[in-house]
Amino acid sequence: MKKVHLERKVQVNAWLIKVRFIYTLGLFLIGFLSRILNPEVVIISMWSLLGLTLSFYLMNFVFFLYYLYIKKHQIDKHVEALSILQIGAELIILLFIMHNLGGISSVAPVFFFLPIIYSSFLFGMRGSVLTALASLVFINGLVLLEHFGIIQPVYFYSISLPELENLSIDLIKSITISLSFIMVGIYSGYGSNLLFSREESLSETSEQLKTKTNLLISREKKLSETNLRLEEEKKKINSIISNFTDPVIFLDNLGEISLFNPVTKEVLGFKDDIIGTVIPRKDNFSMLNFKKVIEPEFTIEKINDSQDTRIEEMTIKKEGQERTYKVMTEAVCDRADNCYGHIKVFYDLTREKKIDQMKSEFISIAAHQLRTPLSTIKWAIKMVLDGDTGDMNKEQSELLNKGYESNERIITLVNDMLNVSRIEADRLDYNFGMRDILPALERVIGELQNKIDKKKINFVLNKPADLPLVYCDDTKMILVFQGLLENAVKYTGEYGRIEVTLTPLKKFLQVSIKDNGVGIPKNDQDKMFTKFFRAQNVKRMQTEGSGLGLFIVKNIILRHKGEIDFKSREGSGTEFIFTIPLKKH
Repeated sequence: MKKVHLERKVQVNAWLIKVRFIYTLGLFLIGFLSRILNPEVVIISMWSLLGLTLSFYLMNFVFFLYYLYIKKHQIDKHVEALSILQIGAELIILLFIMHNLGGISSVAPVFFFLPIIYSSFLFGMRGSVLTALASLVFINGLVLLEHFGIIQPVYFYSISLPELENLSIDLIKSITISLSFIMVGIYSGYGSNLLFSREESLSETSEQLKTKTNLLISREKKLSETNLRLEEEKKKINSIISNFTDPVIFLDNLGEISLFNPVTKEVLGFKDDIIGTVIPRKDNFSMLNFKKVIEPEFTIEKINDSQDTRIEEMTIKKEGQERTYKVMTEAVCDRADNCYGHIKVFYDLTREKKIDQMKSEFISIAAHQLRTPLSTIKWAIKMVLDGDTGDMNKEQSELLNKGYESNERIITLVNDMLNVSRIEADRLDYNFGMRDILPALERVIGELQNKIDKKKINFVLNKPADLPLVYCDDTKMILVFQGLLENAVKYTGEYGRIEVTLTPLKKFLQVSIKDNGVGIPKNDQDKMFTKFFRAQNVKRMQTEGSGLGLFIVKNIILRHKGEIDFKSREGSGTEFIFTIPLKKH
């Protein structure tokens, strides 16, 4: 017998003994009051009533002693016997009471419902149905025995009513009551089975909980040891972070500042009491969100507008001195992708920025120095080619043409280098205004027309009939169109196609330059718009080129408050799309 079933049966037996003491007293009071109120009609004697009550109490007391014996000695096999004895004895005594209170015409059959219900709690569906059938047999058997005179009927009242002597009436009553017993047995049995299944489920859960509790106890010991090791590791980590020469900030999953190293105090003016301060999550905890915890004497002069929120470039100014830092923000996660917060690691770019500035200044000076002699060479070669110094033979003309083209490439490179140095120094002058962008586009197309015709490229220009003005610097837009269209023509094969589309939007004019040329390899696409970068496939096709064109194009578009992007597939062509605002922002 399962332990959970045994405990339930012990509890039900104890409860049944207690309840029997109570309802036996109730039966006695009903009989006593009936005798007092109708002494002439109710013929059962007080001694008989008292005898029945005492018999019931005596039987129940014996069961109580048996129960105490079982509980004291923990004899599991006697629990089943006590359950059967209680149900059986109760049925017999209830039958005896029914006979002495007037048989089927009395209220005694109602009490047979009690052992049926008890049985369902003790034995489930099987017990309740068997008890109901036993009650059915007892009651109907008593009716037949009394009717045929085998047992002398006892009339509770002093008179014998005619219907009490009618067998069919008695059988209808007894059968009706019997059916009720069966229904109660089935329903109570069904209900108890549901409870038993829940009981077993809870028992299994309880056992699982006990097992897990034991596991937790053993793990608690291991955790205490682990905590000691973690404390040591924490001290090591704090020691490592403290020795970083650049700032380090850690934010937990709630966005609270959890840790920073001593250098952060020097660079940003952090105080110890800011631990626990919540930092807004905007733009991946951008340094702009830290202004409330940075001391007033430390000011953030500028932060780059990189689309990659994991990397920021910021300039911090203190007492007139500037330092530039690259700030990398990454989530701190383990191998199971459990994340614990974000860490911001700073890298001092001040020295690199100064070196870049010196390089830009050198390039600017060198480019300026080169422009004058290059222009002179260009002018001299052009005069000779135009015949101003006399006729030349074919071979001389071809050599001078090659020299002229090489000189033009050097001039273009010098101009690009000057533009890059001006962009980096923020010295590229702009003259914004409401302009018609079409003349700048047509000028560039005209400059490239010979190359377009030579390669027999199908050039298509799609423009609306009423093209709106845009807010731009038209001379800088010439540089944008030159950078994009020259690449399109250069890397589109013979009989290829280039399509330029101008599309007015709500706030911007969108320009698309699409070709079906060589395209850009996927591995190179994330490096576009960087200085001196050229894709691997075009390096094999064209050894010439500075890799500065797209860098200049992007910076001009961004300076116009527009955006630029591209779509490309190697071998299938490239489409550059950029926007220019229709009015001043």
